[in-house]
Amino acid sequence: MSPKRKSSFTEKRVRKKKKKGLLGYTKKSNILFFIKDIGDSSETDDESQDLDYEPDFIQRDHYTLKPKRNTNRSKNVGIKNQKNIFECDWANGLPYEILLQIFSYHALLNCNGDIKELYMLKKVCKNWSYVANDDKLWQNLKFSSLLGNELNTYSADKITIQRSVNKIETKIKNLCTNCDLKNKFNHIRVLDLSDINFLNCDHLELILSNCNSKNIVDLSLANCKKINNSSSNKLFENVIADYCFNLKCLNLSGLVKQINISSITNLFEKINKNLISLNLSMNSLPSNVINALTTYCENLEMLDISKCVLKGNVQLELISSNCQNFRCLKMCETFPKTKFNTITSVLASDISFPKLESYSGSFYANCGSNPMIMLTTKICKDSENLKFMDLRNYKTSLDKNFNFFSLIKTKKLEKLFLCHSNMTEIDSNFLYMGIKEKWTESIVDLDLSWSTIDFSALKKIFECFTIHSETCKLKKINLTGTSVDTEMIKLLIKDVKSLEQVNLTSCRSIDRGMKRVIFKNEFKLFRD
Repeated sequence: MSPKRKSSFTEKRVRKKKKKGLLGYTKKSNILFFIKDIGDSSETDDESQDLDYEPDFIQRDHYTLKPKRNTNRSKNVGIKNQKNIFECDWANGLPYEILLQIFSYHALLNCNGDIKELYMLKKVCKNWSYVANDDKLWQNLKFSSLLGNELNTYSADKITIQRSVNKIETKIKNLCTNCDLKNKFNHIRVLDLSDINFLNCDHLELILSNCNSKNIVDLSLANCKKINNSSSNKLFENVIADYCFNLKCLNLSGLVKQINISSITNLFEKINKNLISLNLSMNSLPSNVINALTTYCENLEMLDISKCVLKGNVQLELISSNCQNFRCLKMCETFPKTKFNTITSVLASDISFPKLESYSGSFYANCGSNPMIMLTTKICKDSENLKFMDLRNYKTSLDKNFNFFSLIKTKKLEKLFLCHSNMTEIDSNFLYMGIKEKWTESIVDLDLSWSTIDFSALKKIFECFTIHSETCKLKKINLTGTSVDTEMIKLLIKDVKSLEQVNLTSCRSIDRGMKRVIFKNEFKLFRD
């Protein structure tokens, strides 16, 4: 028997061609049936003629099957017919003004002035691109989002720093001379220039001169450490005073260098009664800054002097006498020198902050606890509308009979932060009495993390919340590193229905599986 001969390549190719049908597709029964039906309906005697029929292979160019691309179409297509602009289904019933209102809320709440978000909205469709290009959406601008990667240059080399400074300077000039952007700059009301490391006074003047500076009500220069540098020896306070005299909120935090008292006084005089909020944290402040502020800015409501180096005596009592609408004071890790050093001086003084709603005054360790607690008592004593009180690193006074929490008159306290507080058994009982008598039904957020609060006083505080469980508004409680045990937590979660979050991280007396943050959806395990 002769061995089977292998087929050559050409024979395989011919055999493959013969298996193809009329249209070049693989021959199947249904295709043959289709061809047989649509063919000539006349009957023939020779049926083998149809069976032996093999059509020739028709070679078709697959490139001709593809549709031709329209190469004349440009990327940026203008909208010619504005009446039929809304072509998508969900937007047919929404007019232009409603979409603009939605985008304005998104730009104000979510974007925080970041223009990259608006550019992403433009890529969705023509309708969104048309609405997102409206100048009214540029009321809030974070200027660093326009500069790009030049801000990420961190180097100790002077040549590299100078190159990045030149790049930012040329980019700022190009942005200010752009006609499209110049129209949008006229609508800016909130201008955020924070975290631009190489921004100097000349750049600031260039930006403000190309904006409608009369409309700017909020200006931030936080962490602009080179802002004092200028080729014309100008001070940034004078530049702000020349252009932005309708400011309501001003952020000058993190400038490090000492603020010039004459220039800041000129700024306060130009802004006058418009200023409502001022942030001077992480700076070196002269002693007369509070005097200059309260002299001209009578409508001041918020002042932040946290982590400041104060030179000389700062007269905080001038705020209470001159600024009648003052509501918020922040001075974390700042110890101003005042005359309130004893309890008799605190009780004898008539100075108070009756409309104060928020106070943050963490205790500065290097200055001792006694003067700081006296100053805190004087500020918060007569504030009946006080809702937020941050007393981190709270320490007891030298007088063991001094009850700080009993002197606070407010019954509307919602947030109380006492983390890292060094409380004795007496202070713990004073806190329990304050919560029991005034704050059981008002407090929403309680932070006792890493505090040395006494176990028996903490148990009594929990009992207050469970007894008044129907009227209690407690939502969050932070007990990280405290002496709380498992039974107390289970009782609190079971009875207090308003509770949403409990932090039990690093609590030694708690079971091992519970040493974490427990949320509301897990409370069913403890209540069942």
